[in-house]
Amino acid sequence: MDICNLKCSHCYLETENFQNRQDGFLKFEFFLEMLERLETCIKNAVTVNFTSVEALMHPNIFEIMDSIIEINNDINIRITTNGMLLNEKRVKKLTEYKNLRLNVSLDGYKKETVESIKTGVNYDKLIDGMKRLKKHGIDYHTSFVVTKENINELKDYIPFCKELGVSVIRANPLAAWKSEDEIDVSAEGIYSDKPLQNVYDYYKECEQLAHSLEIQFFYRRTYTKPYGCGFVSYTMLINMEGGMAACLLSTRPVPMSLYGKTKMSKVVVWGNIMEEDPYKMWTNKECLDFRRIIHERRLPDSCQGCPCGELGIT
Repeated sequence: MDICNLKCSHCYLETENFQNRQDGFLKFEFFLEMLERLETCIKNAVTVNFTSVEALMHPNIFEIMDSIIEINNDINIRITTNGMLLNEKRVKKLTEYKNLRLNVSLDGYKKETVESIKTGVNYDKLIDGMKRLKKHGIDYHTSFVVTKENINELKDYIPFCKELGVSVIRANPLAAWKSEDEIDVSAEGIYSDKPLQNVYDYYKECEQLAHSLEIQFFYRRTYTKPYGCGFVSYTMLINMEGGMAACLLSTRPVPMSLYGKTKMSKVVVWGNIMEEDPYKMWTNKECLDFRRIIHERRLPDSCQGCPCGELGIT
């Protein structure tokens, strides 16, 4: 699917190439056809990711998950959600999945901060959903997109998350999929071409606070130094047409901005699983060479300038 229930200004779904051609929901029948082609890969996979979109919007999301588990009962199901759809019915349904890995996007402690960063989010509804997760005993993580606007809220955010039952917090730099002239300066990311010692020291203090509350706290570097990319290294991405792509941002050209420079992502699609054997595509020379560069802690030409690879966002 390539639609969302929110309209966040920095999101890739709000870029021109996605706005001009939105296919909507992946048809369940076509998903089953793709799943049949991917059966051998699914049997050997550790995790399937439903991220970078609001997967809980899909009317067949639980049928999709069940179909995958029928092939591999031990597979982890990873979902990232903005929390707007965590009503009682869905949360109860989520309790049925033993290997659920759930991540909730919560980008601040204060209501006004959260609602200013994510366009269309309802803070009270989001927090109510997180409380339901805790009530039903669902372990979950949060991701906090760090900007100049919200970084000072982290020390209040951590104990707040403890109250809500969060076990892991990830503080990620802002990745803006916009040209520089479209970016809201009030939501600028905090990173530089050199380490920012004061920010690093602040993160260490937050880490100590989180550990004292038995919460794991992860943060990213404050400067650009490619160490590869967690999105691309081990993840087989299949788009809505069955194309096997390097990553989500390589399915269509998307603007990527860092330090006042904007470049367009390049389309990198290795073939279509409905026409070729998925495992052979995944292990062909072109695909292996691409991933080998990532494993060597470098970035392929098509990935250079991407905030995910340059800053280590996962």
